[in-house]
Order: sequence, then C-alpha cells, then structure tokens
Amino acid sequence: MEADVIIGKGIDMEELFNRRILIEKTIIQPTKYPGKNSSGLRMQMQVVLATFNTTPDQSGDYYQKDASGVAIGERRSCFTGSDILISAIQKAENQMPALNKARQERGEPLLSVYPIDTTIVKVGKCFQFT
Repeated sequence: MEADVIIGKGIDMEELFNRRILIEKTIIQPTKYPGKNSSGLRMQMQVVLATFNTTPDQSGDYYQKDASGVAIGERRSCFTGSDILISAIQKAENQMPALNKARQERGEPLLSVYPIDTTIVKVGKCFQFT
C-alpha cells in the first residue's frame, strides 16, 4: 500500500460511533472548510471494519488477520475535523520516535502507531477515541 493513499468507500463518522474499528492510516491536511475547527486541519482515516476475537493472538492483537498478518475486513475511509481526534493521532505519531529509541536501547521490539484498535465515541459534541 502507498503511504499517501487512503482506500475504501467513504463512511460517515456517525456510522462508526460506539463500534470497535481498526485505523490503518491517517492523512492530516489543512481543511478545505476553514473556520469549522480551531486547528484548521482535517484528518482522513482508513478504517477496517474488522472482526475481533475475545482473546489476543501471539502478537497481542485482537483482530483477525490473513496469512500475511493484514487485518481481515472491509476497508472504508472517512474525514473528520475533530480537533480532539486529530490531536490524539498527532500526539501518538510525535511520541513514537522517542518511545522506539528507548525500546531499541533496551532491546525491545519497536512499536508502530498503526493499526490502532479503538472505538470512537461521541461525548456531547466532541469525538474521542477509547
């Protein structure tokens, strides 16, 4: 997969609320609709409507995978201007290099931000990852 391409038919954020999903990648760019949020950004997410097991596999993942380790499920894409969700993704991406440097020094396996096993919930008018 190309890093700068999100695949999958569009899905509304409302259809993802309170539903466990995998986020495989995100693209954060300036919004085409200024004034809708304080950051001036929008995030496109590639989500997988995956099937989750009740217990983790050897890698500690709960989602079902194919033989090559890729999540099984329908891939969909959605946009959000939620500053809370955008900032949570940016924070995770920004912390990863330092986290992995420390893990490497301890001889531990490196981590990746993606895929993210999460649920998006709506609290009042705000969206949050759980």
